[in-house]
Amino acid sequence: MSENLLNVKNMSVLIKDRFLVKNISFSMEKGECVAVIGEDKSGKTSLIKAISGSLPISAGQVFIENHDIFFDKKILSKVSTCFDPPIFFKYQTVMENMQYLSTLSEANDKLEIIKALEKFNLAHKMNTKVKKLTYFEKKLMSLALGFLTKPHLILLDEPFKNLPPENLENVKNAIEKIRQNGTSVILTSTCLENIKLDCDKYIFMEDREIKKLLSREEMEKIAEGPTYAFVKVKYPHYVGKLIMQNFSLPVKILDKRVLFESDEDVTSKIVQFLSEKKLSVYRAGFLSKKAEKVFANLTPYFKPEPLEKEEDA
Repeated sequence: MSENLLNVKNMSVLIKDRFLVKNISFSMEKGECVAVIGEDKSGKTSLIKAISGSLPISAGQVFIENHDIFFDKKILSKVSTCFDPPIFFKYQTVMENMQYLSTLSEANDKLEIIKALEKFNLAHKMNTKVKKLTYFEKKLMSLALGFLTKPHLILLDEPFKNLPPENLENVKNAIEKIRQNGTSVILTSTCLENIKLDCDKYIFMEDREIKKLLSREEMEKIAEGPTYAFVKVKYPHYVGKLIMQNFSLPVKILDKRVLFESDEDVTSKIVQFLSEKKLSVYRAGFLSKKAEKVFANLTPYFKPEPLEKEEDA
């Protein structure tokens, strides 16, 4: 029987009249791995900051092991967070940082810290000042600190981003091992290709809201849907309307891209047509990244309305 670990209910974070996340709801079980996918500024990092208690929740609730984090702050000691980019005391050594930052979790035994650093090939740097570390070494240090505390829930912000190939396998193995021991994992990424694990759930975020939550099976099925050609333009709604009128193709609008199903020949004709209309095409091609395909297949077809202002632009 599965055990509920995390339950997020209608959570919003509003700072100075600006939503960092809006009306977020999802849950996860003990030992599950959830991937949060979205472009930069889609709300991924704000989501994990709110769950960790680093951001004040304006509305809704977050329950960890059935404890409301607003009323029971102690439950947050069972949560570990690794943010990107990592932040440490740069004039202190790796060991000094690890001992100080792990004090609250009572996991600051020197031998345990060395073991945690060894997992990520950093033990030889324990007496090095943080300011002398490379970006990816700081990232590995952040992961070592997160895993040291033996959390019930670990929140990983872009854990595989910019890591050298030789470190990717270590990080992947460490995450899989901690999951086997019952720790639940939430990790963020801008694209599915950067996630080196099979996750149980995939949350796709856009405009600081959840666009879709998919199970592993649902995600694979929708990612295998149609592959779209696209043109990236300044006025996507106007261009979408022109493509529908002149090429009889249904279109979708994704950011500044107009998506449509066609081959290279038709795509080339569309680019030529837009050039003749003196409409700049910044990029054209076919969606190739898995996350882009999922977002494209989740996006509804465009239903044009009068767009005289864009037409005049």
